[in-house]
This record gives sequence, structure tokens and C-alpha cells, in this order.
Amino acid sequence: MPLLWRFFWLCTATVLLQACATPKRIDLSGNEPQWSGRMSLVINGSPAQQMSASFALSGQATQGQLDFFSPLGSTSTSLRWSPDQALWVHDGKTQTFSSLAELTDKATGTNLPVAALFDWLQGRNTQAPGWQADLSQIEQGKISARRTQPLPEVSLRLILD
Repeated sequence: MPLLWRFFWLCTATVLLQACATPKRIDLSGNEPQWSGRMSLVINGSPAQQMSASFALSGQATQGQLDFFSPLGSTSTSLRWSPDQALWVHDGKTQTFSSLAELTDKATGTNLPVAALFDWLQGRNTQAPGWQADLSQIEQGKISARRTQPLPEVSLRLILD
């Protein structure tokens, strides 16, 4: 096969793989607030844990959904909550939890301040016990937060689409 054809097929394969890697977009036709982007979560425990993924968040603190996507764009895990239930859908299984705090703890390794997170995404610097948010770059679509108490320390970073 001539070198030019090999180059053509390599470029075509690269473009197709990049198209597959684009995270799914969430439906913006509803009335609920919705965000998407990249999330990084670092838990400085022993051992340290790190998670980084594309995400889509919709709803509000009392009822919503947080989806994480694989590098190829498929949903790898989904957290769903309402006043009546909290669900973790992953690996083809659904687990039920008694609270959103318990759900985020099991799914991410730490209790995330979901109510404050929704406020942070809207530019409100709501306090959450042990957490400090940095909203100084929200106009650029960047939010970071750090939990210092209780230990272990946790770092959360969001880059919005």
C-alpha cells in the first residue's frame, strides 16, 4: 500500500476515534439547570485516590442526576437522587442508598457537598462544612474546591464546557 494511502487511513482512523471520544451532551430542552465538562477528584488518603472523567450534571440538590462518561463517550456510571431514593447505576447494576451523602461516599470515595456544588456552579460561594470553594475563575468555566476537614483532604476541580 503506498505511503500516501497509509497516511490517509491513519488520519481517517484518528478523526473517527476523536469523534467517539466526545462526551455525550445532555438534553438542554428541559427547565432544570444542566452542566457538563470534566471533573477531577483527588482524595489524599492512604492510599491516595484519583478520579477524572467527563460529566453531565442536571437537576438540583434535592433531585438530580450526575453521569460520568468513559473516554469513548459512553456512560460509565450514573448517580440519581430524589427525596425518596438515591441510586448508583454502574456495571449494569443498580444500588440503592438511604441518602445522597451515602451515595456520593460509596460512588466517589468521599461525601461530596452536592447542595453547595449546585450553588458554586451558579456562582454563589455557599459554605459547606470543611470545604472551601474557589470561584475566581468561574467566568472561564473553572471551579475548584478543597476539603480540609474531616481528613483525608479532598480536592475537586471542574472545567465546564
